[in-house]
Order: sequence, then structure tokens, then C-alpha cells
Amino acid sequence: MKYKALFEPVNIGSVTLKNRFVMPAMDSSTTTAEHKFSKQSIDYLSARAEGGFGLVIAEFMAVDPSGFATPNQVGIYDDSFIPNLRELTDAIHAKNGKCCAQIHHAGIQTKTSCIGMRPLAVSGIPSTKYKEPVHEMTSREVYALIEKFADAGLRAKKAGFDFVEVHGAHGYLIAQFLSKATNKRCDEFGGSYENRARFASEVIKKIKVRCGSDFPVLFRISADEFMNGGNKIEDAVVYAKLAEKAGADAIHISTGSAAGGNIVTTYYTDPGFNVENAAKVKKAVHVPVICVGRINDPALAEEIIESGQADLISLGRQSICDSEFPNKIYEGREEEIFHCTGCMQRCYYSPGCDELDQGISCMINPFSGKEGRWTIKEAEEKKKIAVVGGGAAGLEAAWILAKRGHEIRVYEKGEMLGGQYRVACVAPKKQDMGKTVQTYEALCRRYGVKIYLNTEITEENIEELHADVILLTTGAVPVIPAISGLDTEKVRLANDVLSGKTVITDKKVLMIGGGIVGCECAEFLHQYNNTVDIADMIPEFAEGLNKYPRAILLSSLREHGSAFYTETKVTEVLEDGIKGKRREEDICLRGYDEIVLAVGSKPNRSLEESLRKTGKEVHILGDAGEVRDAKYAIFEAAKLALSL
Repeated sequence: MKYKALFEPVNIGSVTLKNRFVMPAMDSSTTTAEHKFSKQSIDYLSARAEGGFGLVIAEFMAVDPSGFATPNQVGIYDDSFIPNLRELTDAIHAKNGKCCAQIHHAGIQTKTSCIGMRPLAVSGIPSTKYKEPVHEMTSREVYALIEKFADAGLRAKKAGFDFVEVHGAHGYLIAQFLSKATNKRCDEFGGSYENRARFASEVIKKIKVRCGSDFPVLFRISADEFMNGGNKIEDAVVYAKLAEKAGADAIHISTGSAAGGNIVTTYYTDPGFNVENAAKVKKAVHVPVICVGRINDPALAEEIIESGQADLISLGRQSICDSEFPNKIYEGREEEIFHCTGCMQRCYYSPGCDELDQGISCMINPFSGKEGRWTIKEAEEKKKIAVVGGGAAGLEAAWILAKRGHEIRVYEKGEMLGGQYRVACVAPKKQDMGKTVQTYEALCRRYGVKIYLNTEITEENIEELHADVILLTTGAVPVIPAISGLDTEKVRLANDVLSGKTVITDKKVLMIGGGIVGCECAEFLHQYNNTVDIADMIPEFAEGLNKYPRAILLSSLREHGSAFYTETKVTEVLEDGIKGKRREEDICLRGYDEIVLAVGSKPNRSLEESLRKTGKEVHILGDAGEVRDAKYAIFEAAKLALSL
């Protein structure tokens, strides 16, 4: 076997896990207003066990209504929740997995509107995120809350969970006790390391008393809170040792806080960025250490385990992206893995792609979160289907249709598959997106899709398709606005720059267009010693990106010296710049060596009329239908492929 270390069994306390793969707790936005797991939740979580994850940690569960972080957070504060929790544990066990309940209290990281009272605080310090008045807990209230955690641990055991994880990370209540930034208490719960850890230690001890010493308890902690005055790895090492002393059977090393950010990683985050922290904790404790932190590659995961830097690998966004990640590795289907791109388009509090698409999902794997509802079944009537265009939408539809038994041919006019999706991979830190195209190619090979590169379908050769159904997935073409002086021979196109067709180095560049493409193209140009200013009519640049990568992108542009000319309408293109209006004031920007255009795209539907005339069944997908980002194109392609 290629990756032996990943599939070696490991013990956490009295329980043996079949491999080293862990799915960590993550809010799925699939739970109910009654604070229970829905069928969608259960199907989603149990699918990870079916996909080979040795341990599935269910999303955070509130030990008390005062601790809800979200309106629909699952509850574990009353025995009435046990039957619902048992449904989940039974489903995971039926798929040969082990399961863990993560018990949690938000502390100050919630809103009065969510819990109906002032948030409970370790000290009188409000959340820097929500900035709401808080209630500082008395010593008596603190001890009462410890009992609620212990009660929750017992309920987890009664519900059939194999483990319980005490959530001491990400700036929530227990982390607020541990953090120097939020714990200013002068009683037995503040001051020294031992005192700040007292709440967590007492919780662990009492769970052991209630549930028995053989019931394993995990403790999750942030190695770095990424906030002013917050804990660093040196503090986390001390707390890990104290948690072990209290009876914790494993330490789960994460990073970040609700106040400081960095809880969820993006494509700007280096793979395995948290491994060094996990290794430091592992040297200090004698129980297994679980490492999380942008691990989406089997070779990296194997190296972490084999080198002894951690004992288990926690795959957050990667488990959302591909529920079969462990099984594909074990079965030698590595090329079929969907690798998390770090885009955060569908997995992080984002709206669905249509009115029926709710809860967690993935841009490149729209089946995620729809387990039990979206299944690939053999087609009742097998058809010959031609896919015109080899971009993301076309390839997604192609492999699904082929798996269902249809005869699929893909026609791509270029020499490579991927279309605009492949161009998007060129932007800095987005190279993982290129792996998606490779995965599509592997799946197309597996299911017998015939691919014709350098083959353009035109009005003259449409009849040669010999298809029952035609999917038009020809993408989009750049918009060339009617601006005085705009000479396409002089002005470069952003797509040509990103694709390598146009090379610009050591120049002063003006980017006309501050959308995602324009900003990412500007960042790309910075790599080649260019200075790039950006002008656009819109008030905010790079809108449409998730707030975390957007903040990093804009910060990077500013650090490289980009000037932002928002609310600027270009009225004339000059030899070395532009004239225009900015907030009704005349503006003239000159002294540029190159001007690059990135003002959007429009659907390329030049073949539609000719295709319709054939009398064949025609469907238009992706940007050819409507120019939007890839999550819509891929979602709609999968949805259509399941229906044909």
C-alpha cells in the first residue's frame, strides 16, 4: 500500500480507530430550529463514515441554551435530545465509523437576539466581533456551568457516542477562560495557567466521573488565537499538558478564534500550516495528538503521521469537498480525489445555488450536503449526448452522465480542458483549483467519456455530432465596452494575461475593472515586477469573494502599491492612461505602459440558434447560459445530469 501510516489503527483511550482520518466538527447549517439533527445532517455526517473516515466528530452541541452560537445549533442540554442523537450515532456505526460529540458553549461569541439574554462572560469583556453588553459570571454560575458540561458528556455516552470532545478552541467559552485576552478574573478561575485552565480541567474530570474512566475525552484547543493579547503555541502546550493531567485522552490542535479569525483556511493558507504547532504539543504530552490545518493531499497527510508530528489527521474542508477521501486513497484512486481549493464558496455560511439547495456544500462537489437526496442512478433510457465545450460545467455533466450509462462525447476547441476555470487557477495561491480539472479528466476516463481536443463545433459541422441531446457549455467571452479611444490592439485582456497569451513584465499597468478577475489579474501581475493600479465604477473591489480571501487579496494589492480608483467611470482611453469621472469629478490617469481590461464577460451562445434548428434536445449550461461564478455552473451541470 502506498500510504501505510494513514491506515494503521490507533487507540484513543479505550477505543480503537481503524485509521488516522478524522472529520472535525463543523457547522453544517443543516440542523433544525428545534436544535436537532435533520435527516440531511445525518445523511451528510454518516456519508463521511461510509467514505472511510475512522472518526466523525459531529458539529458543536450546546450544553445550555445560553451558549447557542447559532440559532439552530444542536442541543445536548436535556435528555429529550438523546433519541435524535442516537439516530446519528446509529447511522455512523452502521457505516463502520466511530463518532464523537463535541460539547460547547459560545460564551460571549453570540448575540442577545440568539439566546434571549446577555451573553455569559468570563470577565466583563464583550466580544470584539459582536460588541454587545455581557454578563460576567459569578463563581457560583461558573461551577453550575461545569456541571452542565458534565451532564452533556453523560448524555453523549447514553446516545451512543464513542467519544466526547470538549471544545476549548476558537474563542468560545472555554477558550475565553484559557485566553489572557479575555480572562481577567481574580478568583480561582483567573490568573495563573492552572487557574485559567481550571474550568476545562474540571469539565474533563467530571465527565470522567460521570461516564467512567474508560470513556474517552478529547480536548480541542487553538495553538494560536491570532488576536491581540491572545494565546500562542507556548500557552497551548501548557494547556495541553494540563488537559492530559485532568484526564483528556487526546489533544486536537486547531488555530484561530471567533474574534481574531483564521478558524477557517482559504487558498491563501499554506498546506499543513499547523503541523509545527501539533508537533510541539506532541512532544509535550503522552496522549494522541490530532492535527488540523489545510491538509488536502495524501502525501502530506502520510508524511505528518509517518514523521511522528501528529497521530491523527483532521480534515475539515477536505471532508466536505470529498467524503470518500480515505477510501479513494485506500483503493488506489488518488487521481479521482476532489481536492479542497480553499475557495469557501459553498461551505462557509453561503446561500445555496437555488431555492431548494440549503446547508453546507462544496463548489466543486455539489453532491456534498445532499447525500440521500442526490444519487447517481443508471439511466432508464441510454442516450448519445454531445457536450460542446470542455469547461467545468461541461466536464461535471459529462462524467455524471457517463456514469449513468449515457454515451458521452466532449468537444473542446482548445488544446486543454478546463476553459475559464483553468484560467482562474493561474491567480496566486489558486493552483489547487487546477487539480479539479485533473479529477474531472480522471473521472471521464473511468466512465468512458470520449474527449476531442482541438475540435471546434461550428454551424458547418453541427450535423456531424450525431447526438440525441446536445449540451452547450461554450462559456463566456470578454465584454469590450464602447469607450472612446479603446483600441483592442492597444488594450490587453485580463484573460489573455492570465492564460499566458499576453506577457507583461516590469511595467506600470492600469487595470480597468475591479471585479474578482481584475483584482486577481492585478495580483498575478505583481509577481512579474509590475505595478498595477485599478479603476472601476463599482464602490467596492472584488465583491463576490468570500470575506476572508477577499480581505487578504485586497490587502496584498495595497501592500504591493496598487492604487484603488473606485466609483470611477472611464470615458476615454488614452495612449498611456484614461480620462473619466470619479464621483462626478473629472479624473485623468496617465503614465501607464500597459492598460488591461477586465470589465466582465457575456455568454458565448453563438451556436445556440444553429443547434436549436437541428431539432435536437438542447440544454445550455455554465457561463453560456448566464455569466456567474463556478459554483453555479457546476451545481446546475450536476443537477441537469441527474435528470437526463
